[in-house]
Amino acid sequence: MTEPLRPPPGIAPAVFFESWLPAAAADMARTAASDAPVVQVHLSGPGGGAWRVHVGDEGLRVTPVAPGPRARTGDDPGVMLRQSVADFAAAFARDPDLPELLPASWSALDLLFLDARDVALVSQMGGRILLEVTGQRRRRWALDAAFGKDGLAAGRPRATVQIDGPTYDGLCTRTLAPMQALLAGKIRIDGDRALAGRALLLVGARLARQ
Repeated sequence: MTEPLRPPPGIAPAVFFESWLPAAAADMARTAASDAPVVQVHLSGPGGGAWRVHVGDEGLRVTPVAPGPRARTGDDPGVMLRQSVADFAAAFARDPDLPELLPASWSALDLLFLDARDVALVSQMGGRILLEVTGQRRRRWALDAAFGKDGLAAGRPRATVQIDGPTYDGLCTRTLAPMQALLAGKIRIDGDRALAGRALLLVGARLARQ
């Protein structure tokens, strides 16, 4: 089996988005859905910034986003992801206090929504949700994700999904299904449960294709 394409540990976010990611997409020659959503990523903390990932006829393209109010364009993001630089780095360089954050078979490109099946699921999402994974020694990993116009306009997440490390590991290794974990009380949801349920269905559908 070919090893999934991952960036080197410690890569600077600007290098990842502006150099490594477009080159990786070109090398893999991966076909993306023509209607794949524009994904905008905001990373806070030292070395952070914001980048917009587009998919078009020319392939995958990344544009740095200048600080300040977001200008309205015809290329507004369909998905906006907010995270700290430390939590972004933990996805590629193992943090001993956290579970393995990316499923073993996922490449860095799987963090985007390039598959037509993902596009269909994302199009049904509308809102802003916070995912928290709790590790050891009070380590907490967080990802704030906004989907669609409702999500982009939201001032804060409408739902928070909290998962402990062993449960998250079970989801990634597919020894535990998302809805099974939810019904067993292993996933805690605060706020909009319908939105959280749709997000869990999206996660489950993606994990099932490993």
